Amino acid sequence: MKLRFAGLFIIATLLLGSASANAVSAVPSATRVSASTTSTTAKITWLAFSKSKISAIKVTASTGSTKITRTLAKSATSYTFTNLKSFTSYTFAITAYLGTKAGSTVSFKSKTKAKNPQLYNSIFFGAPDDMVVGDPDQELFALPNGGVTSFKTTSPTKCSIIDGSLLHAIAIGECVVVATNPGDSYYKPAAPVQQVVNITAAIGDLNKTLEWADEFNGAANSGPSAANWGITTGDGCGSAAGCGWGNGESEAYAACANKHDGNGLMLITASTPAGDGTCTSNKTWTSGKFTTFGKKNFGYGYFEARLKMPAGGGTWPAFWTLGSNINSVPWPRCGELDIMEYAGNNSTRTTSAVHYQNNSGVHDYKSGALNNSTDLSEEFHTYGMLWLPSEITFSFDGRPVLILKKSDTGLARWPFGPNAAGVDPKMYIIFNLAMGGNYGGGIDSGLTKSTFSLDYVRYYSVDGFGGPPTN
Repeated sequence: MKLRFAGLFIIATLLLGSASANAVSAVPSATRVSASTTSTTAKITWLAFSKSKISAIKVTASTGSTKITRTLAKSATSYTFTNLKSFTSYTFAITAYLGTKAGSTVSFKSKTKAKNPQLYNSIFFGAPDDMVVGDPDQELFALPNGGVTSFKTTSPTKCSIIDGSLLHAIAIGECVVVATNPGDSYYKPAAPVQQVVNITAAIGDLNKTLEWADEFNGAANSGPSAANWGITTGDGCGSAAGCGWGNGESEAYAACANKHDGNGLMLITASTPAGDGTCTSNKTWTSGKFTTFGKKNFGYGYFEARLKMPAGGGTWPAFWTLGSNINSVPWPRCGELDIMEYAGNNSTRTTSAVHYQNNSGVHDYKSGALNNSTDLSEEFHTYGMLWLPSEITFSFDGRPVLILKKSDTGLARWPFGPNAAGVDPKMYIIFNLAMGGNYGGGIDSGLTKSTFSLDYVRYYSVDGFGGPPTN
């Protein structure tokens, strides 16, 4: 009996050991499996496996002949399949492994959602302002139909994008900024939109050499220096411009309207007989104009004047140039560069323009404007023009008002030159104060007198362009 009992005990022990080994080595199956889908994704989740019983997890997604398999860590409890076909049935499977031994596969079917039809998307990219090196970074503005818009530049040596939407000026030249938008689940990707920002350097940073100047230090009540200036008189009738100087202006010019104040200023005063009975003409308004025509002719370089605008609606002062060949090459083919024009009816704005004859043989022009925070008749400001063979930059207190490139005009020569004979163009300087006309607008009914004040005018050669003016 004892031997029989001992034998039975040994057999039972062996059987129990075998059952225990099978229990340890059995690989479990996934439990509590679920899926959530979108039109292009499926997230599969399951209850965590006992980490001591498995070494890895494999998940698959298959439809037709397409099968995607991923191997995951044993601690994983979910996986998201991406880039799936919309509105399509997939078979998803989860299998746990212990080494090479696989547990039972749990599989099920689930369908991705239908893809929503995407709406048209576009970007309104507001044109950034031109910048000067050293300016504060400029906030870029873009408004899409949907999605998130981002900015990049294709001109990294000229500018950069800071914090995603701030434009930073680095160097002189064209800065190209591109707005892009990939869309979202509701909106299609938008076509990229490009804006060009002209980056310039502060005028004070130019390598320039003073070639000529008039500081207007004449004696009180004396007229402009005869060595530099000629006086224009009359109302335009009988001239090439015609009555009203071709612009419907209300004044006639007279020498008495141009006077030094004795303290370093030249004053051009427009007045009616009620404003100044000592300076009159054949018009209600009498004003002044003087030019360097026939005395000083200027080539490429930098022109600058420090000026204070006249007050009152209807005033129209200007600092400008015309081609010195105007008598043989009529306007507009001779060219006109308006460094500064101002209308008292818009007292915080200065404008600049280039007038020329286009390739079709007719008058064309390009213009720009800059708004100041205060009335320009309240204090002096500097107005400049950098004229080079490839471009012209007009400035106000060193800030660009208009940058015009030769390619913007379509012309091979004017306003950049040289002419067909290889000769660089020359221009002469003009200061005047018109009243009314198609730019000055309506004249204030109570206005009888207004003064345009000139502190200085200077001309510089720049980086080898230009030189002393010719007579």
